[in-house]
Amino acid sequence: MKPYLLIIFFFTGTFLGVLAQESQKKTQFSPECKVTFNFTNQRLLGSNGFGVGFYNAFFNPKRVNLITGLEYNVLFRNIIYFENDYAGSYHYIGIPVNARVNFGKKVKFFMEAGVFFDPFVIEKRKYTEYDHPSTDKRVFMYKPDFGCSGGVGLRIPVNKYEILLKGDYKWGMRNCFDHSRIASYNGYWRFGVGFKM
Repeated sequence: MKPYLLIIFFFTGTFLGVLAQESQKKTQFSPECKVTFNFTNQRLLGSNGFGVGFYNAFFNPKRVNLITGLEYNVLFRNIIYFENDYAGSYHYIGIPVNARVNFGKKVKFFMEAGVFFDPFVIEKRKYTEYDHPSTDKRVFMYKPDFGCSGGVGLRIPVNKYEILLKGDYKWGMRNCFDHSRIASYNGYWRFGVGFKM
């Protein structure tokens, strides 16, 4: 296993452990983790992907919560570059800040809306020149992206924990890939399944 993967796993495990301990102390820590399935609109040539995120819900006992954390999303899609069609993967590491409004007592329905900032936008592109496939890949770093998001979901209690089901849309406001004939914004639908401690 590559060293950076070990570092990521170690950091993630330590982070979740600390949040779990703090949540038991009834402080403002109320950690959540979530896995998402990502789907872009048709203008981006049939893309899909996945994501993972770790969050904290501040003011958890209240009707209105503040949700923030760290998330990673990847999309696998084709991009039109001049006259050619290139397959690539696009990676976003970002920080969301959302307001969540809860309804209900046991099973809670909620609505979320907020903003996000993706300081790291990375593309891995496979080139195909003159109809000859190539295995060469190039990595590009782009300027940070930002935008807004909104969605709805359910909080289903299971013993002392909760299962989270959520659907939302991320709408990036900056065209990340300026040389494309198709405007490529960081905008996509997500369906997520999560766990709340």
